Amino acid sequence: MAVVERVFYVEKKDVFDNDALKMLGFKYESAATLGEDKSGYFMIIKADENEFDKEEIKSALKDTTELSGEEKQKIINKFKEIEDNAASGFAMFD
Repeated sequence: MAVVERVFYVEKKDVFDNDALKMLGFKYESAATLGEDKSGYFMIIKADENEFDKEEIKSALKDTTELSGEEKQKIINKFKEIEDNAASGFAMFD
């Protein structure tokens, strides 16, 4: 049972209203915010790999596209860059 980080592309924001996903926890950003030429959203879910085998999670993710390889890593890096920039902005208020 290992914690995994999975990245999904979502066309419609209503996916984020799913209670099973909310309980699992996720982060999302618009594709435009991440500098991608798409109109949807990218979502990162970090959870135990067994969670993704549950029917309610599979159902919630049915209209998403999972990223892998270099594309996945590129989006993860962009999320980290946004978090780092936010953290450095908070540091200025110390």
